[in-house]
Amino acid sequence: MDILSHFKTIEELTKTLSREQELLSQMFEKRKLMKFPIGLAIELVGGNENRLRRLVDYGVLVESGNSLEIESDYINFFEEVLNINEEISVLSVQECINTLKEHIGYFLQETNVNRKAGYQDSVRQLLKKTGFRTLKNVVDLKRNMDNTYKQEPNYLIKKTKLQNLDEKSHSIRSMIRECEKLMDNEQAFFIMANDPHMAKTCSNVKHDFTEAYHALMEIDRQIIVYINQIDQQNQLYKKIRKLKYLQDQLLIKTDTNLVQVLEHINPLWMESRQYSKLRLSLERLKENDEIVKVLRRIAERNGIQKSARTEAEPLTDEDLQVHIQRLKEVDPAEIWNTFAASSYNLFEFILRYNYATKRDLKDHAALFCQLVILHADECKMTGKYATYQNIEYPIIYAK
Repeated sequence: MDILSHFKTIEELTKTLSREQELLSQMFEKRKLMKFPIGLAIELVGGNENRLRRLVDYGVLVESGNSLEIESDYINFFEEVLNINEEISVLSVQECINTLKEHIGYFLQETNVNRKAGYQDSVRQLLKKTGFRTLKNVVDLKRNMDNTYKQEPNYLIKKTKLQNLDEKSHSIRSMIRECEKLMDNEQAFFIMANDPHMAKTCSNVKHDFTEAYHALMEIDRQIIVYINQIDQQNQLYKKIRKLKYLQDQLLIKTDTNLVQVLEHINPLWMESRQYSKLRLSLERLKENDEIVKVLRRIAERNGIQKSARTEAEPLTDEDLQVHIQRLKEVDPAEIWNTFAASSYNLFEFILRYNYATKRDLKDHAALFCQLVILHADECKMTGKYATYQNIEYPIIYAK
């Protein structure tokens, strides 16, 4: 490959990746399953070998015999952007801290104002990058810890991976302390470079470190739990393998107390199966006469007889006659409308009204109160009272 072949602009890079996105997507998805054959790659670029050769010449793909691979820098870039990387780049944070120390030294030694401001901006960007990379490493560490425990089939490898992740957790914690120590010791720089942007950046980075500390404490605790569970599962696995060996050698009854243990336990899977009753739908019984015949044969075989129905007595002529019962209910709205068109006071009108059924004085008094409550805004109160059969009532007219 020509060492001078490289993308010269962001536009050229993004256009190339966009044009070959189908090929790159399939190669990335199958990066751990197979080496991608050149013949299949040519089909995915529309049979244009020049397009494929351009990707190789510009370092996007690496040719290995009759197969292709995505170059490691692009693999790492895709995995980090998609948050699926398995490698935790602890060294990248250490490199940021080392570069941070160098640029602080350059700033303190520089006399030119413009170059001094450039070093100050570099320090601020490196601080932000250090905080971001630290938090990202913590997130990657948590994801890899969970994936290792859940996906790794080999117990020994699983335990070793978790122990390595635990060491990386301690390394991240050490680098956080180193960066905090650097920020505390380089007081001369932060006094000279005291501006709102730098102060805000320092505050944000310290906040990121605090969050990372708390997350690392939880990760350390979870790793210990996972390792203990692995040890317990490994012991159970070894025990099962030993029992399997004794069973194959026909020694399991003589060399173990398995029979005695099983006699004293009664788990659910050893109990007899419980059968629940099934009820056929009425629609199915109505539509299928064969089912009805089968049910009748089963009933006869089991001695089940059809229960006799109790017949009701026939209706008499009196039952068939129309019976009318008049209720004492009245329509308050109808009575009020008639009262509003009269010249009587309300209680006098209620006494004179022609009802369909006979009503007593108690019913009249209840109707009086009901109408006053329902039509309070339409009542004209005179302030005078009258008496009827020991009942005193206010004289009320309609407005």
